[in-house]
Amino acid sequence: MKKKWTKSLLFCILFASTFAAYSQNIIKGTVADETGLTIPGVNITVEGSTKSASTDFDGKFEINAPANAVLSFSFMGFDTQKIAGSGKNTLNVVLRASSQNLKEVVVIGYGSVKKADLTGSVSTIKTKVLEDIPSNSVEQVLQGRVAGLQVTTSQDPGSTSTVRIRGGSSLRGSNAPLVVLDGFPLGDAGDLKQVNVADIEKVDVLKDASASAIYGSRGANGVIIITTKSAKKGKTQILVQQQSTVSEFNSKLNLWRDPVLMAQLSNEGRINGGQTPLYVGANNSNGVYYPSIQELQSGSWPYFTKWDDVTFRNMPLGNNTIVSVNSGTDKTSFNLSGNYYSEQGVFVKDGYSKGGYNLRIKHDVFDNFTVRFSNIVTKGKRNSNGGLAYWRNPIFPIYDANGDYYMIGQNDYTHPVAITNLRQNETKTIDVISSASLEWQIIPSLRLTSRLNYKYGSSVNDQYYPSKYTETGDFNNGAGYINNWEGQNFVSETFANYNKTFGKHDLGITGGYTYESYVSRSSGLGAFDFVNETLGNENMGAGNPERNTVSNGKTETKLVSGIFRLNYGYADKYLATITARADGSSKFGKNNQWAYFPSGALSWKAHNEEFIKSLKVFDELKFRASYGISGNQGINPYQTLSRYGVSQYYDNGSWVSAIGPGYVVGTTGQDGIEKLWGGIPNPDLKWETTAQSDFGVDMSILNNRLHIVFDYYNKQTKDLLRERILTPSSGYDRIWVNDGELTNKGFELSLDGEIYKNQDWTISAQAVYSKNKNEIVSLGSVEQSGLNVDPNTGMQYEYSGNSLEQFRQFPNLLAIGQPVNVFYGYKTNGIVQNLQEGINAGLDGQLAQAGEFKYVDINGDGVVDTKDQTIIGNPNPDFMASLNLSVKYKQLDFSVFLNGVFGQDVLDTQAFNQPSNAPLRWTLDNPTNDYPSLRDGRTLKFSDWWVKDGSFVRIQNVTLGYTLKPVKSAFQSVRLYLNASNLYTFTKFDGYDPEVGTDGIYWGGYPRLSRWTFGLDLTF
Repeated sequence: MKKKWTKSLLFCILFASTFAAYSQNIIKGTVADETGLTIPGVNITVEGSTKSASTDFDGKFEINAPANAVLSFSFMGFDTQKIAGSGKNTLNVVLRASSQNLKEVVVIGYGSVKKADLTGSVSTIKTKVLEDIPSNSVEQVLQGRVAGLQVTTSQDPGSTSTVRIRGGSSLRGSNAPLVVLDGFPLGDAGDLKQVNVADIEKVDVLKDASASAIYGSRGANGVIIITTKSAKKGKTQILVQQQSTVSEFNSKLNLWRDPVLMAQLSNEGRINGGQTPLYVGANNSNGVYYPSIQELQSGSWPYFTKWDDVTFRNMPLGNNTIVSVNSGTDKTSFNLSGNYYSEQGVFVKDGYSKGGYNLRIKHDVFDNFTVRFSNIVTKGKRNSNGGLAYWRNPIFPIYDANGDYYMIGQNDYTHPVAITNLRQNETKTIDVISSASLEWQIIPSLRLTSRLNYKYGSSVNDQYYPSKYTETGDFNNGAGYINNWEGQNFVSETFANYNKTFGKHDLGITGGYTYESYVSRSSGLGAFDFVNETLGNENMGAGNPERNTVSNGKTETKLVSGIFRLNYGYADKYLATITARADGSSKFGKNNQWAYFPSGALSWKAHNEEFIKSLKVFDELKFRASYGISGNQGINPYQTLSRYGVSQYYDNGSWVSAIGPGYVVGTTGQDGIEKLWGGIPNPDLKWETTAQSDFGVDMSILNNRLHIVFDYYNKQTKDLLRERILTPSSGYDRIWVNDGELTNKGFELSLDGEIYKNQDWTISAQAVYSKNKNEIVSLGSVEQSGLNVDPNTGMQYEYSGNSLEQFRQFPNLLAIGQPVNVFYGYKTNGIVQNLQEGINAGLDGQLAQAGEFKYVDINGDGVVDTKDQTIIGNPNPDFMASLNLSVKYKQLDFSVFLNGVFGQDVLDTQAFNQPSNAPLRWTLDNPTNDYPSLRDGRTLKFSDWWVKDGSFVRIQNVTLGYTLKPVKSAFQSVRLYLNASNLYTFTKFDGYDPEVGTDGIYWGGYPRLSRWTFGLDLTF
């Protein structure tokens, strides 16, 4: 009886406790931060259940939960807190600001530091937000993402990018930043096709001298450090990604669709130029029949060809397929991914494809000894068929009456269909990047790393130009080429990292050495005057053996370096970094091979001071200052030695080869018709050096919801590596020297805001602004450098680039006191309305006639001549800015990225005689001041009329995605998304695309492509 009573009592107690545990009660309360401010939108969940709630605008909440439930409070920018109810009906919760952002590790070269302890200027991009954008290289998707990083892209399949960090620091040396892949310094940025964006974890951009100085001469233009993904221990993950892309022009082509108007305006222009009109129903001097205006109007002329339909693809397609497997155990982890990427060009038969794999293995041999190995292999194929004449005269058919290609005269080199079918230009490449490293944790505070890196690349280019439809083939009765290139880069690095904390003192020391060897070889075969063209360059023996050409070359360079870095911190408030590197390069003479590049940086974490804490404003407030010197050796080797070359010239009916001192170093004049001769040695050639100072502020406020980074910098480059112009009496045109000075100054601002977050919604924004101004301070003396002098201002300058045929002059200058590549020409003041107005303006002859440009007499001497030229434009942007907005609602996400470039001038070579503007020309009935009259044979002066505002804002990327995490499924997650690139460009520029090269010259081309990508990610 007693046992029954005891069991009953225990049952009652257990029942009561269980009932109490699961009895529901209302828990109310308020959530605030450490300063006492209430926080709206805090997500509150009951652990072990699906119940949740969120705080209202006043930070108050109310939730129905078991009396002993554990409540979880989470909000973006704060550490998640878990609090047991313990039967309480009221809870007042204080959330602490999260320090996760400051704990983030940033790679700085031969080591890493917490983001909070950075003393240099470094920006980090998590590539997760970029994976939805298909691209053949990571540089392209970085455009607009980092303050101070300028990326100019091309639309050609498999194209490279032009990458600059804080402007260009050199005139003739390399201006591209160094790319470092998992510790391997690969070389210049702009063409990193070997690595898939999906394999990349993050990208760190080192911008100031303190951050990049550890790479010495290779980091003179900044450093882009790429870290690839690593497998997690105890987890195996399989990821399949499929991206399918369709493209289309985002604006209409500017082509003649009205043959009658085209013919009328053509006749008008020829008559005004004193020439016989074409469209009169007769053969011209080349024997080509041009129909009359009446034939075109009546429709009796049967041909009208839309050449863009036969030249362009309707909707170019792209594909990007990625399969990756990641797995890790306590000892070993590996990452293996395979990728196939293909991209059709907008021109028919123009395209690029690549395929390859990426393997990374990490194995802990012992607890303190780790081995790493990686291997990347990529094979690529580029079939080049761009630049076809889609603007060809539409009155001509594709084929003649015999079924042959219709030719406009004896020499017709623009037939797009003939060129597509008969010309060959194909390049096949293979790239291998391998790395092996050993890491030995000798003691807890000391780690030794030794790495061997190897990069191999080769390419084979096949070209054939038929004798009938190409200029090169016509002049040579068929021309075939086979060009081979092979490059090998070997880098050995051994360094040690020592990190130790002594009370309030934090000490980090890095020291080591590196050795780099680079060898490249090239060869070329040329055959001409083919007996049979059936096999093209696959039968080079069909060429005339007396005209065969053979060429080859070899380049070998070495770089030896010693590295040192000291990081010191006191009381988690005051930080200092000292970096030094010694570089020895084989590119310079023995007296100048070695150079030493020091840098230093100081940082103050003011938010850890009590008087700053008491303000209750800043979650982070850090001030940075740095100064350092870096070098540049980015020129071709052997400039300190006498060079011999081979030149061919035509004499007395045959080709003659000459071998001797000197070689062709470039071209100039109309279409590069004049060859420049160089080869004089300069044994005193030395390093180009850049000194850079940087002042920065890192700030976080509003409980880490808003991060602000500001930098001001000043870069001064001296001893510029450049080619000096020599007097004709020397027998040479150019010699490499150290001469001149260039500066870049600017500031950068980045804002990263977490606007709102609750259980369902996340809204964030990132804004980037950067402004850079460069100036040429010196180019040497007038006597030594052969500089020109502006007669009105005394400005000293030399021409840059090549002369433009339509103006018969150089549009770009390198001028002292001016930015790089400014435009130099005449100013205009409208259009001449009558002869007397033209004469009064100082014009004469045809230039004084009505309908001509009214050039301005700058010096007031009554005559418009070369003395009236002045600076008329600047192709360098005033500033760049971008904005990224992201919204996430439950499993649905949306983002839009806007990128803008402002204030750059663009030389529009197509500003007149286009179908859109030719009808607007000056006539007696239309005395406009905007466009000149039509006159064939007009001698044009390069003037500000051709220089346009190239500012633009582009809707660069829009992504809409949906992510599922199925329950009881083989899939961890399934993501579907749509990405749109280059949707629309807001600009006043009349051409297709204002994004041009560093010289600011717009050549026409075709509209920018809008790309629509449908993506599917499957994670197992």
